[in-house]
Amino acid sequence: MRLRSHCLRSAVLVAAGLVQVAAAQKFQEPTREELKMTSDPKAPGAAAVYLNLEESTDNRSHYVSRYARIKVLTELGKELATVEVPYLPGYSATPIIEARTIHADGTVVPLTGKAEDLLVQKSNKFHVRTSVFNLPSVEVGSILEYKWTVPMGGGHVTGINGGEGEEAYYSSALANSIPEWNVQQDLFVHKAHFYFNPFSDIESNVLGNTVTMFVDGERASYLLYTPRLPAGAHVQVSPKRDYSLDVQDVPAFRQEPEAPPESAFRYKVRFYYTPYATSKDYWENEIKRWSKTVEQTAGVSDAIRAMAAQIATGQTTSDAKARKLYEFVESLENTDFTRVKGEQERAREHLQLEIRNATDVLKEKSGTGNDLAILYLALARAAGLPADAVRVADREHRIFDPNYLALQQLDAMLVVLHLDGKDVYVDPGEKLCPFGQLHWSHTMAGGLQQGAAAPVYTPPNSTKDAITAHAAELTLDAAGNITGTVKILMNGPAAMYWRQLNLRTDQSELRLQFTEQMRRLLPSGLAAELAGFKGLETGDGYLEADLKVSGPMGTMTGKRIVLPGFFFSTGARAQFVADENREQAVDLHYAEQVIDDAIYRLPAGYAVESAPQPAQLPWPDHAALVVKTANAPGTLDVKHVFARAFAVLDPKEYSALRDYYGKVAANDQQQIVLAPPAGN
Repeated sequence: MRLRSHCLRSAVLVAAGLVQVAAAQKFQEPTREELKMTSDPKAPGAAAVYLNLEESTDNRSHYVSRYARIKVLTELGKELATVEVPYLPGYSATPIIEARTIHADGTVVPLTGKAEDLLVQKSNKFHVRTSVFNLPSVEVGSILEYKWTVPMGGGHVTGINGGEGEEAYYSSALANSIPEWNVQQDLFVHKAHFYFNPFSDIESNVLGNTVTMFVDGERASYLLYTPRLPAGAHVQVSPKRDYSLDVQDVPAFRQEPEAPPESAFRYKVRFYYTPYATSKDYWENEIKRWSKTVEQTAGVSDAIRAMAAQIATGQTTSDAKARKLYEFVESLENTDFTRVKGEQERAREHLQLEIRNATDVLKEKSGTGNDLAILYLALARAAGLPADAVRVADREHRIFDPNYLALQQLDAMLVVLHLDGKDVYVDPGEKLCPFGQLHWSHTMAGGLQQGAAAPVYTPPNSTKDAITAHAAELTLDAAGNITGTVKILMNGPAAMYWRQLNLRTDQSELRLQFTEQMRRLLPSGLAAELAGFKGLETGDGYLEADLKVSGPMGTMTGKRIVLPGFFFSTGARAQFVADENREQAVDLHYAEQVIDDAIYRLPAGYAVESAPQPAQLPWPDHAALVVKTANAPGTLDVKHVFARAFAVLDPKEYSALRDYYGKVAANDQQQIVLAPPAGN
């Protein structure tokens, strides 16, 4: 053991020396053109651009590094002088930092000081703790040049097959790092180089073998990568099995509005270890292994069987039993919406340190959303209902990629019931989600299902389960001022959003956010006061909100009153008219119906001179708009019904979508004109 420890110590010292050599950076002298650059024709209007970008992960020399040259073009670009480093004291070795600022006239201002003094702790935009340093004397026109190098070793490293004590420490110090190359940045990149050396001579020569990786309890012998790259770009693999990538003229990433998560589009290369070499082998084996784990955690114990019998007593149909069991599980504490108890608190309450199976969840009457889904699965089976677990990627955060051979992309546990020849998907881990429906981010989501031979996708929602109705009763005076009430009814995803927000925040914040959203729905200038909610505490039925509205709405033209044709804002339905082209898919989360009905009581003697024309605008298999008006003495009723049958649309269909929404937008520009009494 002493000889082995001595070798390990020597290995660490050698690695440290390699890091020092690798960190030495010969900075580039800027060209005359780079110094004079005031804008970039390849990136019009850009605040800054990368002239060069290099990222290296070298397990042979035990370091990760980043080198960059950034040209600052505007005042906003000066923010790039703050550089983030993946370093936390106590968890990684102190970085080596070199940096300088080059002014447009060629003056060089070097960064001086020790890394310990330069680095400041903060949280980044992803709320992850990290460290930053700032380059000196930055001006518009400056070139920022820096390199940071973080030695591997020290701190806690996961995924390593180590023992205990001294050997475990050195195994940690020699831990392999697996990168994710972010090829596409928020800035235009002229040239970029990425390098990854996964294997270490030190580990092979000193320890006798390479570090062994385990993924989900299985030995992961294959190093694979999943690329999303610009046309013509390819990862190169050398005979020594190290990886590199060179790219040029990579456009800045721009997240288009109403699009899936950016991870589905941003150019990147993701490396990972996996137990299987092919997609077919991986998913076939992982479905079986994962299913076996589900069978263990959802085992039907005596306690589960007794509770299922108690809940289902008196229910004569499978559907009725399934609903009663669902109602019970939904009533339990969902710790995704409440505070999770820490280890000390659990010990004081004589609870297990962790929940391991459905019986534990039932005993505590509490668990995460995934825990509760497992409990529902166990109860359903105990009641004699055929049911399987489904595990999917949450569409709000990521899109399932079957070529990425890793279960970690699957976040949410669902249950599918097989009732009377029909598959009924339920979401018992989603608080206040109605029986037979899924949270929108769990619809059309890819993942695994017990009994399936390959990955599956959950079904889309039905428009009948996503209805929002706005009904206004309004009194208009001869000056164009309006008073009245608005009743809002909603079910499905929209109602679930407000019901869950009610669990996460207080009533004052809930009312504030709801009122602000309603103001955007109403004509400009109107005041809205929320009278109250009904149905906030239940997932069933409609959520109802009542508002009082008042304020100027009509414009006086001569003696006529001119009003918007539609009381409720149609701006959201015209959102795609402005953008001519589209690269990313359109993601509107869920299919829906929006029913608007406004009844006006007119000023005495006024008559309707013109109003929105009755219309039907279909987009077969996609959407439909229906407009109806009813004019009686002293009143006008305008109905606007819009149904959208799709949630996600391929960019190839964007031209058709834009054309259709353009027609809808043109229709919604109509006005109401009221004429005064004769003789006025």
